[in-house]
Amino acid sequence: MTVIKVGLIGAGWMGRAHAAAFEGVPRIFGTGPATLKIVAVADVSEEAAKDFAQRFGVGSFTTNWRDIINDPDIDVVDITTPNDVHPEIALAAIAAGKHVYCEKPMANTAREARAMHEAARDAGVVTLVGFNYLCSPIQAYARQLIETGELGEIFHFRGTFDNDYMVEESFPFTWRTDAQAAGRAGALGDMASHVLSLAHYLVGEVTEVCGTRQILHARRRDAKGNERTVENDDLAHFLCRFRNGASGYLEASRIGTGRKLYLSYEIQGTKGALLFDQERMNELNLYRVSDKPAERGYKRILAAPQHPDYAAFFGLQGNPLGYNDLKIIEARRLIEAVASGKPWVADFEFGYVVDRVVEAVLVSAEEHRWVKTEEIAR
Repeated sequence: MTVIKVGLIGAGWMGRAHAAAFEGVPRIFGTGPATLKIVAVADVSEEAAKDFAQRFGVGSFTTNWRDIINDPDIDVVDITTPNDVHPEIALAAIAAGKHVYCEKPMANTAREARAMHEAARDAGVVTLVGFNYLCSPIQAYARQLIETGELGEIFHFRGTFDNDYMVEESFPFTWRTDAQAAGRAGALGDMASHVLSLAHYLVGEVTEVCGTRQILHARRRDAKGNERTVENDDLAHFLCRFRNGASGYLEASRIGTGRKLYLSYEIQGTKGALLFDQERMNELNLYRVSDKPAERGYKRILAAPQHPDYAAFFGLQGNPLGYNDLKIIEARRLIEAVASGKPWVADFEFGYVVDRVVEAVLVSAEEHRWVKTEEIAR
């Protein structure tokens, strides 16, 4: 069996999630076309890189990410760093002929994301963006329902991602509130990108937006006690239109009081509707117009072996999968893509399309108008 050698850049919690997922693929899915093995790790913190290497049995660690790029034995560069360095690392990896697995958002601007997409396309390398919520068996089943016409014509999508981790003024200023590191789009880039990934995966491409943004606490103190100005949004919401004619409303908030991981959507069609909430990620609610009038209402569907990928984890319906399980499925998508040379849905083109919508919302909020996504990063 082929071993795909991975160089991981970024030894934080997301890097650990990737490493655990790589180890989990053969344990859950058994033998396949290849396995993933991290052979080198890089991080700006030598202590973090060393700890990661010891924890996951990685033979080499460094504080210089270019050591990963320059290693001829590495097949895939895995990027789990803050957003601002994604483009430089990815472009260097692509130039070296390596496949790239990159966490979302791909970049802080649509122009950077487009450059990454076009470079990968021209080089013929495989890419994958870490929109792991798309990997849920429930979402794969939702997509099947839509594609087979079970819901009829889709005419509306309503999506939300709320978390209240920053609602208190005492929450510190971090890289996520720094426009240099996280970009001008705060909750919009970090969280609405997940909602957009689901919208694009299930309904189709967003072509036009009209949005607004809000900052709750204009200043926060950093780790050293210095008061800093918050440079991106805590809350963003926007209307949108899809290429297929459907309308939509999306919002994201890191100050959503009372919510923890409320990544949710409602999809309405002429024959039925879907309702989903990531806090109950193993359930999908389905409404069918064809039901008897006396029995109409949402029906709760539990994740089951009949849904894609679920049977590898459990043989019985209703056993819950978790966040790290979705990362295992995502890692399997990476293996399949590299082995076949054919990207999965969430490649760099997909990530660029999402980033382009995010930037269109920024422009819309600043100029107080509807903005077509085709205006962005021409």
